[in-house]
Amino acid sequence: MIFVLFKYRTEPSIWHEVQTKLVQLSAKPNFLAIKAKGPDYAKNMKVISAKLNSLTVDEIKALQNGDNHARRESREDLSSQDRAEEVGREAQTIKFDFGEVGADCLMLNRIVADGMAVEANQHFTVALDLKITDELRRACVARELVNRIQNRRKDQNFAISDRISIELYSESEVLKQAVKENESYIKGETQANAIVWKDSTAGLQESDADGEKVFVEAVR
Repeated sequence: MIFVLFKYRTEPSIWHEVQTKLVQLSAKPNFLAIKAKGPDYAKNMKVISAKLNSLTVDEIKALQNGDNHARRESREDLSSQDRAEEVGREAQTIKFDFGEVGADCLMLNRIVADGMAVEANQHFTVALDLKITDELRRACVARELVNRIQNRRKDQNFAISDRISIELYSESEVLKQAVKENESYIKGETQANAIVWKDSTAGLQESDADGEKVFVEAVR
């Protein structure tokens, strides 16, 4: 299953709740980037590091997004709970007496929820649920079976408009259940009027659908 979450089409509270469940975001100082900004930054590395290590998830995202979450901090008041006033709209940095640092001075770490594959930035989050349920597996089997039937149509040079009857034989309970649950889909994709279960493999072509052995034929 795939979840796609777009920031600009999602209520902020829902965006925050769902994205937090999918990805745990943290950050630490990028020391090389900080040192590269000049000697004032290098000698105040502890001050900068302490501040960056204290950022909340929302503040990290604010720096990424370019939102108005910049804060002015002084070297003498690092431990204060006072977060100081926000600065101008253009501010996308954290202010210090000696300068400012932005998102380029952060190294981000994303911890993805178990069983998920996630890609995210400030505008969207895409999550793929890697868990394969029995229902999804049977849907996979049905899609593979459709492919095998379409191949039989092609092998026999059937016209696209030709209606067929599908003949099947299988000892796989998984495949039988997949056909039962997805009968309408299979018929629609293969131009079939009926699916007929045979008592033997006579006249059928051996194949498999996602690892499930099946004998199949398309009859015009």
